[in-house]
Amino acid sequence: MFFRVATALLVPVFLLTFALGYWIYNNEQFLNNIKITKKVKIEKNERFSNVYNKIFEGVKTPFLFEYYLKKVKRFPEKMRFGYYEADNITISEFLKRIEDGKESVFKITIPEGFTIADIAIRLKEDSDIDVDRFLKLTKDKDFILKLTGNPFKTLEGFLYPDTYFLKTDTTPEIFIEQAYMNFKSKLPPDFEEKVNAQGLTFYEGIILASIIQKETFVESEYPIIASVFFNRLKKGIPLQSDPTIIYGLGDKFDGNLKRSHLQDSSNLYNTYIHKGLPPSPICNPSIGAIKGVMEPAKTPYIYFVSKKDGTHQFSIDYQTHLLNIKKYQLSR
Repeated sequence: MFFRVATALLVPVFLLTFALGYWIYNNEQFLNNIKITKKVKIEKNERFSNVYNKIFEGVKTPFLFEYYLKKVKRFPEKMRFGYYEADNITISEFLKRIEDGKESVFKITIPEGFTIADIAIRLKEDSDIDVDRFLKLTKDKDFILKLTGNPFKTLEGFLYPDTYFLKTDTTPEIFIEQAYMNFKSKLPPDFEEKVNAQGLTFYEGIILASIIQKETFVESEYPIIASVFFNRLKKGIPLQSDPTIIYGLGDKFDGNLKRSHLQDSSNLYNTYIHKGLPPSPICNPSIGAIKGVMEPAKTPYIYFVSKKDGTHQFSIDYQTHLLNIKKYQLSR
């Protein structure tokens, strides 16, 4: 009789213990063996239940898995906000990454020659930065004066092309300061002295560097193209740079530079009509282009035309230039 009662009591306990053990085993297997690739954004003060749904959306989880994480694994109810990325790691590793607050960062790459408008598009694609505020700040006179100590019209030319790693809470102000301070740290200390010797102010030196950057990405040509523009400036010949016109057109440019664009005097960046340098830089140049302005080659060249391989053919007189156009462009 006693044996029957004991057996009747022990069987449920055994079954319950077995079920509990299997439940724990099943959840641990899921945690440590299943790998995921996912990006999750955790908002400020977001509760675990919401985060859980984001992580495991579309994933078949074990029975009472959320309860297991909260009560057995003691996963915190609130986590550090930010972006978290699982790059083919186990669920356990990903949850540990979130629990430790090891948030992912935004990787923003600004290529040489990007304009502020280009940077804004890149920021919108790859980060959570307020792009409208970013654009506003790059033209804000008070902000620019406080940041640079100079009354520049715009920060065009001063946001250094590089790769930046930004946290979720990075503001437009912080990003702009990082990019500008990067520019300052990269700029050769004798830049102003060198461009002054060439007859340019500091700002004009950056303007010319930005034009050179847009004309070519062949670093060995930077000093040569700089020499062409210096020769034109000294002789009072318009720079006649297509990229300056395109910059002035802004959103109106559809990829096709027309004759009417070359004749439009209302475009202050039209260096076919307006002699000298345009009002501001037209992109954010590399140090290579900047050094081209500091130490231009000594050449008699006045003209250059693009060849099929991306390099340029230079010439002294207009007739030779026309022959080069026929050879390298009209024959395409």
